[in-house]
Amino acid sequence: MATTAITVEQLVLNTRSADLPFLAGSGAGNAIAATSTTDGWVISPASGGVMDERLVIILGDTGTGGTVVFKGGDRYPAQRADLGDLSITVGSADGRVLIIETSRFLKNDGTIVAIPTVTAIIMTAVNTVKAP
Repeated sequence: MATTAITVEQLVLNTRSADLPFLAGSGAGNAIAATSTTDGWVISPASGGVMDERLVIILGDTGTGGTVVFKGGDRYPAQRADLGDLSITVGSADGRVLIIETSRFLKNDGTIVAIPTVTAIIMTAVNTVKAP
């Protein structure tokens, strides 16, 4: 199986976001359940955008709970890759919001990889855009 793509939702200062169906499980770029516990998700910046140093991740579970492992990045651009993977547990019918350091998890191609232990976990990624 292939990774499930997540496109980061770019937020604009003082502007309402697009509708984000956090627990829908089949969003166009966000609120997506991984199709594989082997490949998981690959998180990419929005078209023409970049991921900020701190990326907001929203995790929700529609099943019995599980864990998501954010894989440590490559040595460049992930200056903090030596800190390794990060595991976040989500309980049954529960949700978690976390902020991750992109400098720890970025791959050389500008993406972040997260692997769930179950496919009932749904992920949304949100990034802020600096004011003009």
